[in-house]
Amino acid sequence: ESHPNPGMPYHGTTRQAFLPDNHDGRHVLGLLQKAFELRQIFTIGQSRTTGYDNVITWNDIHHKTNIYGGIENFGYPDKTYLNRVKQELAAKGIK
Repeated sequence: ESHPNPGMPYHGTTRQAFLPDNHDGRHVLGLLQKAFELRQIFTIGQSRTTGYDNVITWNDIHHKTNIYGGIENFGYPDKTYLNRVKQELAAKGIK
């Protein structure tokens, strides 16, 4: 909606995320596309990984940014990810 610190500049970024290429993954992709259109995927705030302020960050919807490495590396395998992300999306009214 609005910048949390009006008048403070911020820079764009590039993000890449992964979903399984199966029925459930494609369903979540559709939900994530809807969330993006509703401007719910990103926000401006403090980065949880770098600590920098006024940067574009994920908006409490988790994304898998690695194919491998497991949960601790934001990757797969993660058997509960698709259900968790659907719950996060539902909390934002996206079903």
